[in-house]
Amino acid sequence: MKQDVREMFGDYPGEVRFAEPLAPYTSLKVGGVADAMLFPKSTAEIVTALSWIHRHRLPFFVLGKGSNLLIKDGGIAGVVIHPRTNQIVQNGETELVADSGVSYPRLSAVAMARGLSGLEFAAGIPGTVGGAVVMNAGIPNEETAAVLSEIVWIHENGETERFTRGALSFGYRRSRLPRGIMASASFCLLPASQAVVQEKLQALLAHRRQTQPLSDPNMGSVFKNPGGDFAGALIEKVGLKGYQIGDAQISPRHANFIVNLGQATARDVLALIRIMGERVERECGVTLTLEVQIVGRDERCPQ
Repeated sequence: MKQDVREMFGDYPGEVRFAEPLAPYTSLKVGGVADAMLFPKSTAEIVTALSWIHRHRLPFFVLGKGSNLLIKDGGIAGVVIHPRTNQIVQNGETELVADSGVSYPRLSAVAMARGLSGLEFAAGIPGTVGGAVVMNAGIPNEETAAVLSEIVWIHENGETERFTRGALSFGYRRSRLPRGIMASASFCLLPASQAVVQEKLQALLAHRRQTQPLSDPNMGSVFKNPGGDFAGALIEKVGLKGYQIGDAQISPRHANFIVNLGQATARDVLALIRIMGERVERECGVTLTLEVQIVGRDERCPQ
């Protein structure tokens, strides 16, 4: 990062780090450094951070738990915002309001403890509430949009606005939102006995453990499932299950997952993604669409 950009943060009131390695903040454990990284701990601090960035006209990227994300080896230019907001509040009998930085599995556990059903699927999604809403995270036949009622959004200039579920144009693993950061999300759930909720939650987690490579760092599903088929089945069909470049491997357990065997680089992972897509298109006639988000630069600019 240029020295004059560092100087912009000379009197920034929150926590800021420079040249911060990003791999530890991702589920794949791959990626370069952030030029600058901010760690707001409240909605007020997020507003301050965005207002500061907007005033200095800096590019920014919001990073939650880094699942379904590949950061290139050159890292991310500008500012990475890593919210550490972590509050969950219950409104009335069936509504939970969670900060964007709350772990989605933690929110699922809180719902279960309070006898609320609808978020059992979230127990197996290793991301934050903010990330889950933005990408409409889910499993087959269940997704975030189905239980969301509204969100509080902080625009890139620091102004806040409420959006109802209907305004977010949810689709398969997507939503439509302006530039900014989600402050919180409200979920409308159903009352149920804790035992019933726990039984469903544990069954979903057991299925996930049986079918997904949870013991190795991974970034979740690489491709979206095409209509009427499964991306993993197509990748397995063309013989790529277990294929490896460097320490990046197409999982032997689930072919739509890439795992890091130790020292994988983003370049290795990108090469695998390209081979997966090209082979399936050539041999099956199906064009796969990425589910994982790819961000950053190939090479880091010199200081």
